[in-house]
Amino acid sequence: MARGPTARRYAQALFDLAQEHGETEQWLDQLRRAAERLTEPQAALYLGVPRVPMEDKLALVRQALSGAHPLVVNAVSLMTQRGAVGALPQVASAYGELLDDSLGRARAGVTSAEDLSRSQRGKLSGLLEAMLNKEVVLDAAVDPAIIGGVVVRVGDQVIDGSVRTRLHGLRRSLARGPSAA
Repeated sequence: MARGPTARRYAQALFDLAQEHGETEQWLDQLRRAAERLTEPQAALYLGVPRVPMEDKLALVRQALSGAHPLVVNAVSLMTQRGAVGALPQVASAYGELLDDSLGRARAGVTSAEDLSRSQRGKLSGLLEAMLNKEVVLDAAVDPAIIGGVVVRVGDQVIDGSVRTRLHGLRRSLARGPSAA
């Protein structure tokens, strides 16, 4: 199954083609739909059975992607033939990153102990946009275990302003005892 760099290569090839056709955002929707439909348990099982003729597998792909751009259908068909259709979620994700980058956009995963208000989201977006010099799209999640504050992930950067992390730091400091100053 295609992982990491291979999924990225598929995504880059698809993105380049989508740019040529001026349909980058539409193709992302089509890839996400393909990933959702073809990796659901029944479809994935069917596509993974060696005894199922390839033509039948490709018919399932064409049916699942009816209405999609022919080049998207061809790419997913190629992935099916190569046994890499299970990597569609990674391909769609990598494609989304390429699209965001081309649009000067960054996605920020924000985890807070409670739902952020519209005002809080706006302030956080503004701060992140100033830091990154890009438009920021927040993907918010709630995790009461962080107690308070927020944890922000942008790419491979993490800004951890959670109360839980501060308490763990304090606990480690207390466990070490008084330091010789």
